[in-house]
Amino acid sequence: MALLTKTDFILYRECPNNVWIKRHKPDEYAKFEVSDFEKSLVVMGNDVERLARGMFPTGYLVGRRSEGAQELTKKLIAERTPVIFQAVFSTDKYLVATDVLKWNESAQKYDIYEIKMSSTEEDDDEGKPKSVNKKRELQYEYDLAFQVNVADECGVSLHKKYLIRLNRAYVRDGELDFTPGQLFIVEDKTEAIERLKSTAAKEMLQSQIYLSAEKMPPAPCPCYYRGRSSHCTAFAFINPHVPTYSVHDLNRIGNSKRYLKELLDEGILEIGDVPIDDRLRPKEPKDLVKPSKPRKLNQILVHRSQEPLVNVESLKAELDSLTFPLYFLDYETYPTAIPPFSGYRPYQQIVFQYSLHVLQDKESEPVHFECLILDGEPSERITESLREHMGDTGTVVSWFKTFENSRNRELADFLPSYKDFFFGIVARTYDLMDIVEGQHYVHPGFEGRSSIKKVLPVLAPHLSYKKLGVQSGTDAIESYRKISRGELMGDAAKEKERQMLEYCKLDTYAMFVLWKFFSELVKEQSL
Repeated sequence: MALLTKTDFILYRECPNNVWIKRHKPDEYAKFEVSDFEKSLVVMGNDVERLARGMFPTGYLVGRRSEGAQELTKKLIAERTPVIFQAVFSTDKYLVATDVLKWNESAQKYDIYEIKMSSTEEDDDEGKPKSVNKKRELQYEYDLAFQVNVADECGVSLHKKYLIRLNRAYVRDGELDFTPGQLFIVEDKTEAIERLKSTAAKEMLQSQIYLSAEKMPPAPCPCYYRGRSSHCTAFAFINPHVPTYSVHDLNRIGNSKRYLKELLDEGILEIGDVPIDDRLRPKEPKDLVKPSKPRKLNQILVHRSQEPLVNVESLKAELDSLTFPLYFLDYETYPTAIPPFSGYRPYQQIVFQYSLHVLQDKESEPVHFECLILDGEPSERITESLREHMGDTGTVVSWFKTFENSRNRELADFLPSYKDFFFGIVARTYDLMDIVEGQHYVHPGFEGRSSIKKVLPVLAPHLSYKKLGVQSGTDAIESYRKISRGELMGDAAKEKERQMLEYCKLDTYAMFVLWKFFSELVKEQSL
């Protein structure tokens, strides 16, 4: 049986059945496609680790799990090598490679440093600090505890236990600054790991025994009681009795875990079988201005009737609030971990592309403008182009305006001379997604979701992202990464650039088509 790695241990704690499939039925596991974007996250993580080594300029790199890596690690430790990268520890059950070991002269032991690509502080899409992700923090601590326990079993007692991650407050100014507290923050996790490591050791043994079993563990897996977005990679293989559209897809069901469990324990999987009872009644609103919507109830009702639910009066009020000309605007951005340009923070979105359809009045056809920058820092060129085609009056229409307006605020901060321009856009932006999210129009084909990728095929089936070379925002991100890093060049880069323009153009044209659909629906219903 293969040795248990840190990665599989962390996955085991999320869903043991999933890791069993990964290890015992790799061909089945491989059928669940990993996107290019997910692969790029691995590349990004490797880049962060490589750069973080800049904090330890004298480090010796052990070949990652190469033949003789453990023996070399033993030799380097015996020689008290000041800094060791990717030291390998292995027992008859476990295998781990540590990011950094640094000799602590006063303690006469090594300190361990685990490098993560996350940042110290994350902002939401409105620029407000998020609360600490306790689940993620615990995962990081288990990650470190696994390494400490394996090193212990190999006779190496580690002293201090540190976590290194990106500093969200850092703003690049010229060359990257590897001084502790600048690009990277070092956090002392020693006390937390000492408290956790005995518990982690028990779980490590349990996971090793569980994953060594020859017989496939019985379904369901723990993900069975989670919403669709939290399902494990092999969920469909492990739980073949679950429909592709099930109670797991009820709107925001991940926030109603008790309700989901009740439905599943009652044997209810099909959306149409969900009983109409008080559990579907929205909670008393905390905000009287924005009362809760009966989203789950509406989703079930339209699924049963297979007819859309339309509130003509409220839909008309939404559309009447818009002022011509209308500017259908969409950005494409790149959220890289390491800021590539001066003035940027870790994970700050780089706006490298926009598409804009301008509609002067109800009777005209939209005129299209666009800009795509694939070389150097793009913000000023993007802004100059956008300013040329966008007037100071009229409603700016987006889909999920929180994202676009966050970029507008960032651009306003980055380019002070355009501050009034961008804050003017923020003030007059309307979110077309509100028509779906606000339950003014509910269609069974939406299946409880409000993404434009879900809405467009239902209301405008003649338009499709599936025919495009770039089919999603994550595809656009990966395309930008490959071209800007020189991984795509020449004709291949030009073709990808054409596909990126085609994709972003469809985003804003789709908004126009959906606006027109809703407008004509109101007109028809009002006759």
